[in-house]
Amino acid sequence: MEFSSNQPIYLQVATWLEQQIMEGTYQAGRKIPGVRDLAVTLIVSTRTVQNAINQLVENGLVVTKRGQGNFVTEDPTKISIIKTDKKIDMTKQYIDNVIHVAQVNEIPELVAHAIAKYEETQP
Repeated sequence: MEFSSNQPIYLQVATWLEQQIMEGTYQAGRKIPGVRDLAVTLIVSTRTVQNAINQLVENGLVVTKRGQGNFVTEDPTKISIIKTDKKIDMTKQYIDNVIHVAQVNEIPELVAHAIAKYEETQP
């Protein structure tokens, strides 16, 4: 994993873990790898990984079971809300970027065009 300098590493690790959960690598109710294992895999300190996990515990995506480890929440509503929030954030970022070169009323057409191009490249 490559880290950028414009955001704390623990937040980047939290985002990566969140993405792994959203993609199903770590499924609802399942244990995520331990702090030490993740630190070795990502080449970061255990403190950084623990801070990232604390962030996910705080937003309800991960649940800590004392003596057992950290688990992805079993609450499908919580996962759905987080996915929706993520989609909205990503869409807002896109709009913030494209607004410098396009008018607001052009954005739906640009998105439709991008989707069509994307679908052309899919098998």
